[in-house]
Amino acid sequence: MPAKGKYIAGKQVSRWEADTDNVDIEYKNLDTQSIASVPFFSGRKGCLLKILFLLVFFSAGMILGYMIRRNIHETLIKKEPAVEHFGIKQTYDDSLRQKIQADLNDTANYNDHLKEISKQVMLSGIGTTNKFIEYLISFWSTFPLDSVKMKQYSVLLSYRNYTSKSSSISVLSMMPNTSVVFQAHYNHDNMSGIHPDYIPFNAYSPSGFVRSKLIYANYGCKKDFSRLKKLNVTIKKNVVLVKYGKIHPANKVLHAQTEGAAGVILYPDPADYANGQSIVYPKTWWLPGWAVPLSHVRYNLVGDPQTPGYPAINGAPHTLAENSDYPKIPVQPIGYDDARYLMSQLGGQTAPDEWRGCLNVSYKTGPGFSDDSLQLELDVNNVIERRNISNVIAVIDGKYEKDKFVIIGAHTDSWTKGGVDHATGYSVIWELARGFSALVRDGWRPRRTIMLALWDASKYGHIGSFEWVQEYEKMLGRGAVAYINLDSVIRGNYSFHAEANPLLYSIIKNSTQKVPCTDPDYYDKSVYDMWLERFMDPGKPSQPKINPLNGDSDHTPFEYYLGVPSVSPMYTFNSKIYPHLPTYPAFSTLEDDKEYVETFLDKDTKLEQTVTKIVADMVLLLADSAVLPFDVQNYAQVFDRGKKYLRENEAVISSANVDINVLYSKIDLFIEATKSFAFNVTSINLDSLKESDLYLINDKLLELPRIFINYQGIPGYPQYRHLLLAPHAENLWDDQIFPGIAVTIEQCQTKKDCDPLRQQIALLIVSVHQAVEIIQDEIFIRYS
Repeated sequence: MPAKGKYIAGKQVSRWEADTDNVDIEYKNLDTQSIASVPFFSGRKGCLLKILFLLVFFSAGMILGYMIRRNIHETLIKKEPAVEHFGIKQTYDDSLRQKIQADLNDTANYNDHLKEISKQVMLSGIGTTNKFIEYLISFWSTFPLDSVKMKQYSVLLSYRNYTSKSSSISVLSMMPNTSVVFQAHYNHDNMSGIHPDYIPFNAYSPSGFVRSKLIYANYGCKKDFSRLKKLNVTIKKNVVLVKYGKIHPANKVLHAQTEGAAGVILYPDPADYANGQSIVYPKTWWLPGWAVPLSHVRYNLVGDPQTPGYPAINGAPHTLAENSDYPKIPVQPIGYDDARYLMSQLGGQTAPDEWRGCLNVSYKTGPGFSDDSLQLELDVNNVIERRNISNVIAVIDGKYEKDKFVIIGAHTDSWTKGGVDHATGYSVIWELARGFSALVRDGWRPRRTIMLALWDASKYGHIGSFEWVQEYEKMLGRGAVAYINLDSVIRGNYSFHAEANPLLYSIIKNSTQKVPCTDPDYYDKSVYDMWLERFMDPGKPSQPKINPLNGDSDHTPFEYYLGVPSVSPMYTFNSKIYPHLPTYPAFSTLEDDKEYVETFLDKDTKLEQTVTKIVADMVLLLADSAVLPFDVQNYAQVFDRGKKYLRENEAVISSANVDINVLYSKIDLFIEATKSFAFNVTSINLDSLKESDLYLINDKLLELPRIFINYQGIPGYPQYRHLLLAPHAENLWDDQIFPGIAVTIEQCQTKKDCDPLRQQIALLIVSVHQAVEIIQDEIFIRYS
């Protein structure tokens, strides 16, 4: 063994044999040495190792190339869609209904809402209302809603002229010198020291001064003025005393103006508003003699009067022409204590028996007072101003059908403090916003989008809702599923009641069957059971009565302008006992406040809670049901009314050279088709559906009510475009079947111009024909 540190050239040594501090190493040039010359790769064994080495490198290259190619394919080349599995992704879940209804029982919440919104008068366009709307937005913005926005419009509103003299109704003695012997009372103890917004007026009445004779015209219906003319009572240039009730105040004024009257005084007769009783508010709910109801008197409700046919958005020009949407004669309201004095002094003939009320004086027609030295003076001092109004729109986006909308609305404005109108509807929509937000917070999201809307300027003829509908007409025309209107939802405590589009009848009945009745006499029954017993439909004794929608609330632009099925749920009074009471007695008076609601209508908010639960379920049915729950068979009731109306006017139609039997045949075909359609829809197997199929089915269902919309509008009434139903031309509170035909029948009779009548009948024939085509679509048969 060599000594440590000695190195022999060409011989390998270990580190133990070498002196690492003194080693002379000879390096060979390995760069020029081939692999073949390396002993490890030489021979047969070396050849095998070479082949194996090449195979490994080749395989690694193949794997790497495949991975690169797949990555490029997935990134740059669109993947083919996977085969869609049958079955729908979301539908109505009754457990959600139970969950949200269990969360809508907090009496303190409803009391807080009532108290907050009825603290002060909430006239549109004034500071207190605007501040309240800002407060509401800030509060709702804390909820897990997808958006809460304010939509403003610049519109024409009417107010009392607070900077000048007050309006007045006076009786003057002209002999020997002119002196005031009577003046209407607008300074009762209930009014004194209160904000001037309380002072009674009729919105959109022009200012004016009239000194003339007084006549009495009952309810101011057309037939009442015809009766006066038959009695040879002069209407022209005289002031007309008219009772509130039966028809809309605006129509009363229009009829008087048409007959040449110089002005109108409106009053609530105690026969209607106090049931002829002497015990009134504050001891009962009946209207006291000092109370003065307020109202607008616009008779052509087109939204903002100066932007007809388009929304009053910023920058849009306003028309400056004289407006025909509101009166040209002055109008002023009074209480029935003051009306009693005027009637007691009235001369002329004894009024017809059916015109007599409960003023406990003789009802006379006039003209003039029994004392010829007395004369009436009407002095109205109002202003019309352009103001900004503000709607609030809150949205919960849909998960699968985001472009379809279920809309719930109430209004923020009121003539007075509005305990019933507007506070009860506001309380319900507030709790719905809170309740649905809680579901969203827990992970739920509706199938379709839910919108919660608070409208401004509703009391001026639903201006806020109309402007919003006009602004978003295209979007809503394609996607609005239904509209639920919450307007004065507690008008009495006798029974639940509803006004609705026929497509929504079944939804209302379904939802009321799931909510228990709070009346102690019906403790073991549902709201539906009580409703059926107290408001049975005479034509269908097994069903509760559902009325058509009236024409002066926020559902009007949805139902009659766009064709969006609408419903207005409420609790109401016994209309069978009080047939002439248009609504609850304190409507639009100072007496309508929180105490009125708590004392006479809904002491512990149980009825408000009940309405909220019913509406919550209706929203879930409309927003979550896989197939839209529209019941097309109920169109039969509408067409039965229509055919009856046509038969009553067949002589006029025949004189226009129209074969009405063509329309009858189309209607009969449509009614039969609805029966088959209803069967096919209820037979649809959801498990066999794909989401794409479901979308097609629901689009057809949404299209059906729009078929009856004529975008040119009813002749003379462009704001009403529905061929089947619209507000009555002589009464905004009533509806007119086949309104286009009704308007043109009169034109054919009076002006002998029957072309418009032929056109309206043709439009209805075509729309019914198209409706048949929709509901006979094979898609409804394919999946049944």
